[in-house]
Amino acid sequence: MDKEKALKRVERIIKELVDGENKEIVGNIVVDILDIDDLALVKGNRIYFSKKVEKLSDEALKYIVAHELAHLIVKRHTEKFWEIVRNLYPDYIKGKREVEEFVTKTKSR
Repeated sequence: MDKEKALKRVERIIKELVDGENKEIVGNIVVDILDIDDLALVKGNRIYFSKKVEKLSDEALKYIVAHELAHLIVKRHTEKFWEIVRNLYPDYIKGKREVEEFVTKTKSR
């Protein structure tokens, strides 16, 4: 998958997660795909995703996107943070498990 396809996929998932009742992104969020070690990270209003996300299922990517969107509001993994993740992606535990499995597999190589 090339960078443009990966960006479109991330943008589609952001739209999917945010479309709905009482969910709205205020301001501009910039997303990019880079060659970074972490699967994703937030800097200001920018969310950078690793090229590795191309290999993830939609469920795992939804979790990462919800996780990073929550970090735009709450920096630490507090109860409020997880409430935001759950609000964006109610089935986040399934995606989180897939991400954990992916990380375990890629670290063991």
